[in-house]
Amino acid sequence: MFEGQTVMSEFKYACPVCGQHVRCELSQAGSVMDCPTCFQKIVVPQPPANADPKFILTGTQFAQKKVPNTIARAAAASAAPPEKSFPLVMVPAMVLLLIVAAGAFFYFGRGHGGLPGSSKTWQFADIGNAAPAGAFSPSRGVCTLTGSGADIWRQADAFYFVSRPLNGDGSLVAEILNVQNTHQWAKAGVMIRDGADANAMFALVSIRADGQAQFSWRNATHGEAAGSGTAGGAGFPKWVKITRQGDRFTAYVRARPADEWQRISDSQTIPMGSKALVGLAVCSHVPGTLCQAQFDGIALTTGPKAAPSLTH
Repeated sequence: MFEGQTVMSEFKYACPVCGQHVRCELSQAGSVMDCPTCFQKIVVPQPPANADPKFILTGTQFAQKKVPNTIARAAAASAAPPEKSFPLVMVPAMVLLLIVAAGAFFYFGRGHGGLPGSSKTWQFADIGNAAPAGAFSPSRGVCTLTGSGADIWRQADAFYFVSRPLNGDGSLVAEILNVQNTHQWAKAGVMIRDGADANAMFALVSIRADGQAQFSWRNATHGEAAGSGTAGGAGFPKWVKITRQGDRFTAYVRARPADEWQRISDSQTIPMGSKALVGLAVCSHVPGTLCQAQFDGIALTTGPKAAPSLTH
């Protein structure tokens, strides 16, 4: 154990059925628990090997033991009631059940492993001189991105980018669950970028490995990047949002979904073309080293209603 590291007494894991995050004690690893959201029985995973409670593992759905077919058929035959006509009073209830099921499918089945929209619209690539190569891994709506790269800074960037086209105004929101501490300035966040070149203009709101947020940007191709001070305080998770309205780009952060969005620094004027890329970025800040970050609650909005109303 390193100096200053605390002993982990509990950890979180994700329900494999609905994606709900569940907190449990170390002693509960390997046991069977009920998900508080979908009520399915889950086998609790073993705690993270790196003793970092910020990383979210995924449990396993508990498999009920099946009754042998001969016994099951005999039991069904003895318990089967006389045939009756289908009660019409059940029709409205079944229609309601189908509507709810359709809504659940729309929510959990959207996009590509938690990414909104069609999976065909998303691109997965390293930007600049980033090696080893990054990767994207979805699990029940939680997206794990692994990326290397020296930084998203100065006149050229190196990082892993999961993106899709954005035509005109829009915004991207994500909950960042954790960022691996490969460096003080390792980062993960949401970005709008003027193409996939390493020296392209961009606007990025990112979370560092300690949980603090920063707004950074490059307002000219080949130009020097700039950034704000940190905001939002330390700790995870954090919600971040980047918006575009014409050439005006604004970054926001909040600690909980019920909180008001806090603007990070002033908006920036960046003369991007109308066709840009929007997506998720991860950078280890250490060339040759991979950094892992996890994203949840990813939501893309297009059009003039992308920016929240603020009083500050």
